[in-house]
Amino acid sequence: MGFFMEDYIIRETDDFLSLSTLFHESGMGVTIEERMPDRIIKMWRMDDARTGKLIAAVTFEIRDGAYSLGDIAVRSGVQSKGYGRIMQSVVFEEAKKLGVKEIWACAKEPDYYIHCGWEKMSWEDSPKIAVYCSSCKKRGTSCHPELMKYSLE
Repeated sequence: MGFFMEDYIIRETDDFLSLSTLFHESGMGVTIEERMPDRIIKMWRMDDARTGKLIAAVTFEIRDGAYSLGDIAVRSGVQSKGYGRIMQSVVFEEAKKLGVKEIWACAKEPDYYIHCGWEKMSWEDSPKIAVYCSSCKKRGTSCHPELMKYSLE
């Protein structure tokens, strides 16, 4: 079952191949694969209501024992329409149902996360949630990820 809005439909999915392809194409360092990693609790996709084309996706995960906004991407060409924020809210609502008090993320675009109400945290005092970034060759050169926390209280 999904949520229907004028321009898009959001629904839970188990199709990791489509999502991992979008994440990979968005430069996230995610390997394209069919099997959903064990750390993922749930995944959602946003499809264009008219064409059915995947336009955004998000995962809700447990990384290093912490609830995390895992991967989130909006397809190029439809960014800046608020879809990322909408997908974040889907994760937040699910987390609240589970009684989760805070969500963590490793942000490649920390300014965007700060704009959305996230707080920048130190790498030393945070859960080790950076699945790819800590060893990525781009880190510190063309990519400067930050660990972020969002309070749900």
